[in-house]
This record gives sequence, C-alpha cells and structure tokens, in this order.
Amino acid sequence: MGTEEKPTADLSFLKKEMKRVLFSKGSLIIQQYSLGDSFYFIESGVVEVWKYLDESKQEILVIGDLVSGDYFGEIALIDSAPRTVNISAKEDSVLYELTREDFHRLIQTNPDMTLTLLKLLTARIRNAEQRENQVLIQKNRELRLQNENLEEIVKERTAKLTQSLKIIQEDLETAKTIQQNILPLGLRYVAHLDFGSAFEPMAEVGGDIFDVIRLEKSKIRLFLADAIGHGVQAALITMAIKAEYDHIKHNRNYPADVLYELNRIFIDRYGKKSNQFTAVIVDLNLEENQLTYSSAGHNEPYVVKKDEIIALTESGVMLGLEKDVEYSNHSLAFGLGDRLFMISDGYLEQENEEGNLLGETKLLSSFASARSLDLNLVDTISSLMNDFHSFRGSSSMMDDVTILGIGTSY
Repeated sequence: MGTEEKPTADLSFLKKEMKRVLFSKGSLIIQQYSLGDSFYFIESGVVEVWKYLDESKQEILVIGDLVSGDYFGEIALIDSAPRTVNISAKEDSVLYELTREDFHRLIQTNPDMTLTLLKLLTARIRNAEQRENQVLIQKNRELRLQNENLEEIVKERTAKLTQSLKIIQEDLETAKTIQQNILPLGLRYVAHLDFGSAFEPMAEVGGDIFDVIRLEKSKIRLFLADAIGHGVQAALITMAIKAEYDHIKHNRNYPADVLYELNRIFIDRYGKKSNQFTAVIVDLNLEENQLTYSSAGHNEPYVVKKDEIIALTESGVMLGLEKDVEYSNHSLAFGLGDRLFMISDGYLEQENEEGNLLGETKLLSSFASARSLDLNLVDTISSLMNDFHSFRGSSSMMDDVTILGIGTSY
C-alpha cells in the first residue's frame, strides 16, 4: 500500500464476535458498486485493493495490498452505500467477517467495545483516503511525465516531417522546372504558321508531353502524348517518352511509323507494367496543303476551318499494351485559314461542381465562339482555357490539361 503509516491496533478482541471465512486465491471479496453489509479483518494472507475509474470498466486503478492485521469494509457497518473499490484475494486468505446486523447488536450489548472500534474505523477511513489520494497523485505525475515525453516526441517527428516535406517540395519544384524547360512553351511561330500552347498539370508535375519540329522546309511534325496516371510517376514516364521519341522523330517518314517504333521500344525496354500512354502525331505538309495524322488511343485533334470543325477521329490502340501493333495514317486538306488543335483528355473529362463532364459539345462551342470573335491563335487557346476554368469552378482538376494550336488567321 506504500510507506505511509496505517493503524496497527489489535482487533483480535473482536474475533469472538466475528465469523471466520476462507477466500481462495483470485476470489472477489468486495465488488465495486455493490451494496455492502460486512466488515473484514485479515487473519492471514494478502488481498489487493483496486477500482474501476469509471462505469465503463475499461480502465482500473490499483491502490495496493492489505495483509495480516489489516481490515477493510468499515463503511458498510454504518450505511449501505455502494462499495467504492474492489478487493480480491491475491493468495489463499483467512478473514473474519462482522456484518452490520452483528455490529448493531454489539452496540447495544457492549458500548465500550463499540466506541473503541469506531475510533479505529475512523482512523482507518482517514488512512484509506490518504492512500488513495497518494496513488492518484502518483498516477497524475506519471501521466504528466508521459504527456511531456509525448509532446517532445511529436515536436521532434513534426520537425523531421516538415524537413522531409520541404525536401520533397524542392525536388518537385526542380522536376517542374525540368519538365517545363523541355516543352516548347514559349514557341510562337513554326515556319510561316502561328503556334501556341497551354500546359496545366493537376499537380507540380504532369503526365502530358508534347513536341513540335520542322522536319523539312515545308514539313512540320507535332506530337502529343498522355501517360496513364498522374503526378511524379506519370512525369517520369513522360521523360522516357520524350527521350525515346527524340531518337526516332527525324527518321520515320510517316506518323504511323513513329508510333509503331515507339510502341516497340517501350515494350522491349520498359515492359507493360504501368507504362501505357496515348499519343497522336500530326504532319503538316505546307507545299501540298495536306495534314497526315496517326493516333494511338488519344482523343481526337480538331481542324477548325472558316465554316466547319472537323474531328480527326481515327485511332488505334494505346502504346505500351501489345507489341507489333500496326497504326494507320489518315490525311485531309489543310490550307490557308485552317487551324489544328491537339488536346489532352484532361480537358474534355473535367467535371464541374455538379459532377457534369465538360465534354465535346462544350469544346466545340468554345471553338465556335472564338472563331466568331475572330480571335488569333494564341488568344483562342487562352479563351479555351478560360472556358475550362469557368466550367470547373471550384472543383479540382481531374487530370493534366494540354492544348496545342497551329495555323493561320481565318
């Protein structure tokens, strides 16, 4: 029970008034919350005093042990209030029991003995309260120390996490700079054609990649790819796409040939696991006023003419799925006043606050509106992006968005 002093008065004079009872190890002598009517004196053995901290009985407080010569249950001789603690036998114990009924009889037959007993019980009650208070004080001290240690651990781990997040953020900013520097974002003219672009990743880095080159004096090649997924993983795939595309983009005559070779390279070098991407390649032959394109699962480009909008719908299987896939070339006239727009699927698949998709109807309406206002190519792309953000409102971007545009005034 601790080092505090406790009553050691000899209660053997009461034995003749009490009943001898045996309690085996583990048995419950007093149950908390039950109504008591008995007082006990320990002849031999050890009992443990403990209590539930609340009625849920999920947590307990161990107060201590009572041994030979100790006594407990004194309150029950005075009233029938519920027990405030549990007491159980820690080993086989011999106790003497005095019931409230026997106590009342004792008061009437032996007042002097009763007065002595009451003095002892009063001291016992005070001592029990002190013991319990000391246990609670110690528990509070331990909890306070644990809380202080926990707060220190939390501070330390928070500092480490903050540092890690800072490093990650710096790495992402570096990756963002690298990705943007390999994209021709500032390009405004290719040959005698206007060129414009918009690129907005949903995170710091994105899974869209594009390229535009002048293959010959009168031939321009445009490339747009969209890696499956988002964020860092998709951005890493785009780096591989750009590197492999750069090796073959000058030495394949037609868009379908480039897609075939790019697909073969990715299957051989990177395998099929999480390396799939869509792509579309468009060649503009300025001398012949012709456009030739090939698509691998990418959503269609659009040719916007003075009086119509044509969707280039023919497409094949996305890249990185199966080896030796054949792709097809498709051609149509492309002349003065025509414009080509290549768009990633993040634009069309954006949802607004009500969960509605932007979709092709809204995109075609934006094209028609820009044409009616006689906007130049760069302003048309800006108008498309403004319509995109106006549609999505406060909803998050669903995917990366890229728009490429090339052509002349209407």
